Amino acid sequence: MKVVCFSEIQWRYVRTRKQQVLSRFPADWEILFLSSVVKGKPNNFRPMRDGRVTHVCVPVFKNVPQPWARALLAVPPARFLWNAVLWCWLQTIFLATGFRRGDRVFYVSNIYYAAVLPFLRRAMTLYDCNDDHLAFPDTPSWAAGYFRRLVRASDLVVAVSTRLAELLGEAGAERVHIVGNGVDYDLFRAAAETGTPEEMRDIPRPVIGYSGAVAQWFDFELLDLVASAFPHASIVMVGPVFGGREAELHALAARRGNVRHLGAKPYERLGAYIAAMDVCIIPLKTNELMRSADPNKLYEYAACGCPVVTMRHSDDVAALSGLIHVAGSNEEFVEAIGLALASGANDSMLRDFARSRSWQARADEIASLIRETIARKDGRPAEGTPA
Repeated sequence: MKVVCFSEIQWRYVRTRKQQVLSRFPADWEILFLSSVVKGKPNNFRPMRDGRVTHVCVPVFKNVPQPWARALLAVPPARFLWNAVLWCWLQTIFLATGFRRGDRVFYVSNIYYAAVLPFLRRAMTLYDCNDDHLAFPDTPSWAAGYFRRLVRASDLVVAVSTRLAELLGEAGAERVHIVGNGVDYDLFRAAAETGTPEEMRDIPRPVIGYSGAVAQWFDFELLDLVASAFPHASIVMVGPVFGGREAELHALAARRGNVRHLGAKPYERLGAYIAAMDVCIIPLKTNELMRSADPNKLYEYAACGCPVVTMRHSDDVAALSGLIHVAGSNEEFVEAIGLALASGANDSMLRDFARSRSWQARADEIASLIRETIARKDGRPAEGTPA
């Protein structure tokens, strides 16, 4: 089977849901990954191989950053012309990579391809919705039409959360399958068992830690409250900084001497850093974007057997109360950290939870849904079911 992924991020970016799922599809499935162009990053306009995955950059964006380009694309004739160019661009890529036949599966996460997909032959279209794309800042008003068009044109719709499933239903999806995010369980467990990283050995305990990106959804006000409430604890952050948040991070570290940012670490080593934390926190803003999210870090923390404290971003997160600490306010968040420090974690329950939500389990579930959808369209039993 040939799978074409229409992505909003690059293949060699941090390991997101798409890379995790696609890399675990059956070994005989070939993957073409259409990456976004990112200013200031290496952009390979010629196809490159990474195992059985071929990846190549296409100038389609999650949204358009330049004001002049946003203004231009707000005009329907300009979008029509660009989509015509995009169609030709894609045909060239398909011809060069051997993904031109009509029996291919489209795996779509980038709504900005919606206008050209109806003019491309395929066996089926899967829309894997892992974010509320319309809730991102600077999303153009015309993107809502692309979102609805993609939802209605898809043969299979998958969402990571209950809230996203509701939004997809409102947009016209007849049925939505909820398949949440996951964790590379074996990798994180193996890293967790290697011991405390050298750069964390002399950090005063207890360690209240965060592993993940510091981006537009990060809540510095909440972290400042935590650092103030636990002055003798070390607030340790591991991960990249995006979206111009460096100044806020430096200001917080200067104001609170117990805040330390260790920078981005190799994915293969993250489990060691997480396991060295006494409590793991998810200090992200409670907004419409987070209401639909399913944070990967929750599963990564659990795989390392660490107590978890998070805000009540969604009903899905609230349902985990008892396994993790779920707070309804900033004050409750601080109280929950104190409780987690005092009581520790039920590490066996957390690990069992994470194991059941491994990326392999998620990939197997989505692959099974793809087979079932193709079989249904062909009018035959799905593979593995009686005729």
